[in-house]
Amino acid sequence: MDNVSHSLAGWALARAAGSRRPAGTTLALVLASNLPDIDIVLLARSDPTYLFHHRGVTHSLLGLAVLSPVLALGLWWGYGRRTGLAWFCLLAYCGVALHILYDLVTSWGTMLLYPFSLTRFALEWLFIVDPVTWALPCLAVLAAWRFPNRARAAAVLFLALLAAYGAASGFLHARARQEVARAESAAERPAAEVAAFPLFGAPLRWNGLATAPARAPEPRIARYAVTGIPPAARLVNRLDRGFENRWAARALATRAGQGYLWWARVPVARVGTAPGPSGDPARVVVLQDLRYSATVIPTVETWTPFALRFHFDSESGRLRGVEW
Repeated sequence: MDNVSHSLAGWALARAAGSRRPAGTTLALVLASNLPDIDIVLLARSDPTYLFHHRGVTHSLLGLAVLSPVLALGLWWGYGRRTGLAWFCLLAYCGVALHILYDLVTSWGTMLLYPFSLTRFALEWLFIVDPVTWALPCLAVLAAWRFPNRARAAAVLFLALLAAYGAASGFLHARARQEVARAESAAERPAAEVAAFPLFGAPLRWNGLATAPARAPEPRIARYAVTGIPPAARLVNRLDRGFENRWAARALATRAGQGYLWWARVPVARVGTAPGPSGDPARVVVLQDLRYSATVIPTVETWTPFALRFHFDSESGRLRGVEW
């Protein structure tokens, strides 16, 4: 979930402490609600490092156990010990836990059990930017300001409405997946995996993807536009993965390529050419995850979200570089 949603959620949750909340309560919850995203520092190393490790240790149960008391100690010291350490610990744990829960309902994937497991858990119910997750906490804060004696009730109502919205989105997500599976079955194309990834406007809009079994001929991937209530699926196109190309195979054999295959849900490869540093043509392989694309961009010059670009020397086959 985006950091605006995280911040607003922490701001609204602070109303549960009532109108006479201890000093630092709101700040603690807002900071804790954003704290797991401290892993943005991984960008300093490289784009692929951030891509593969975002929502790793800082978003795990281990991160919850370690980061929360560290933040609490810092706030306790910063406020001159005027507010109890136990109170700051409670707030920090609540804020970090809420952040992790918010991220679990999106499609990126959260390594909740890191370092014991690298499995990425994702419910895929909500898009990363959702106006409802902005509006609900704002309404709660407004209600708490207008009726100070009912601030706690406003915070509880916010959490209840948020849970109801999440549950409704989860139900529609399941229906969207069923519609994609039904459409593939009607086309007599068995699917090994069916997914519905939230788009902006979810739960009214989904990116439906069906992947045929490995033994099936290309194109193995079917893309559907799934819209409305109840969800209805419309076939957009059918795509091949592009892994058979020798330049794509070179990219996939690299460490970054293997990492991308681990991270991506529905990876595809596209190969093109681009001018090299000396003006000579270079082969460019773009690895892209279809869960984050409304269309497949055939030209390597066009930016696509969360794609890795591999630049190879056309003559020697040497890898010149990898960029996000």
